[in-house]
Amino acid sequence: MGEIYQTKAIFRIEYELIKNIKTFRDDRGWSQEFLSSKMGFAINFVGKCESLDQPEKYNLRHVGIFQKVLSLKSLDELFPDGIPKDEQIVIRYKKVPKKKADGTPSKLMENEVVEIVVADADTKAEVNKHNKK
Repeated sequence: MGEIYQTKAIFRIEYELIKNIKTFRDDRGWSQEFLSSKMGFAINFVGKCESLDQPEKYNLRHVGIFQKVLSLKSLDELFPDGIPKDEQIVIRYKKVPKKKADGTPSKLMENEVVEIVVADADTKAEVNKHNKK
């Protein structure tokens, strides 16, 4: 099955926002680079946010930008299934080849989620210690 990697603990709302923005982007046929450009950020910004092995994530400042760039009537559209529980999760994933337009595997890799686990109290405490430094 290949090597399994895992993220540091992140809040479920962060992960859901990443997933939902990716869906909006894919539905419009926009590349990561195109959305980054429309947002006024570096060309690789969205790619870093969508990658599980990168520390960059969307924040509150980006929410307003998404509303404008995606022409959303309400911020509720960013979370069509409702606001997720305020819990931290760890995402286990593997790296798989991206698919080319013709469906064949590319040399470029992407992350495929294998499992999402609610972080235990020890993990949360450890994350908080590191964030205070």
